[in-house]
Amino acid sequence: MNREKAILLGPFVGEFFWSFFRFAPILPYLRLTKYKGRTDIKYIVYTRPERFDLYGKYADILIPLNIEGDSVELLGNCYRLEKLSEKQYKNLIKNFYNTYKERFNIIEHIYPKIDKKNFLNKNQFNQKQMVFKYSPRKDNYDLVKKYILNDKPLVILAPRYRIGFKRNWPYWQKLYDMIHDSSLINDFNFVICGKNLEYIPDNKNRFKDINNILLTKNSSLAGLLIAVLEESVFCTGSQSALPNMALFFKTPVLEWGHQKTLHTKNYNINNTTIEFIEDRKYNISPTEVFKRLRKTLIKKIKKEN
Repeated sequence: MNREKAILLGPFVGEFFWSFFRFAPILPYLRLTKYKGRTDIKYIVYTRPERFDLYGKYADILIPLNIEGDSVELLGNCYRLEKLSEKQYKNLIKNFYNTYKERFNIIEHIYPKIDKKNFLNKNQFNQKQMVFKYSPRKDNYDLVKKYILNDKPLVILAPRYRIGFKRNWPYWQKLYDMIHDSSLINDFNFVICGKNLEYIPDNKNRFKDINNILLTKNSSLAGLLIAVLEESVFCTGSQSALPNMALFFKTPVLEWGHQKTLHTKNYNINNTTIEFIEDRKYNISPTEVFKRLRKTLIKKIKKEN
């Protein structure tokens, strides 16, 4: 009896945006282009549970990658996870393959190289062999509908914070206060989006926060984020994965940071509207950010009226 064919993707241990923009799109390319119409192939993905819906319904089997110390002692750096040795990584690869080699005829096993030469190589995978489509599972949309108010236009706040990073912006709480005390709160719903320990919540809990949504077994933080992005009208935050993702979903962005060209052109493949503030020290005042945010959102209200 012939074994069913399978393609393995992963493990992926690197940064969130690198998985979103430089690895996950390989799967829909395989399914929709390279092996289009092939019903005899199973697609099996090995990644963190919080990122399952970067692959979503294009995957047949999603395997949870759980690494002790992930995002705490071990931080993502491009395609690799700092302090996770190449030997440990190769063991993950080997174990993943061995788990399925008897059950399936494995025709491809795709994973990033994380050696010193390749871990930060943006072109390790050819973008021409990617399809930038995402298909989160239905539970994500149901949860967003249940927990995120949709009676007013949705604005995403992207307060990225990573332990040990110099690029953390320290004024998020002040910006939260300004937004809440302004008239904008009457015209927009603001939702805070971030990843577990890598963001700054509102310490007064006045806004919706996707991390407060109780996940089901068929949802993930990535899935919630994509579902929210598809409904949002604006996004603001220091340069990080979330504003880049917003640009991909054609959501206008107000962003500040030190790599203007990278974040307004290279990652902005849909030419979405973006206002980028040069802020190399990440110390722009919250007053300035709020002033620009308010001006843009008021203009949006007037345009729609």
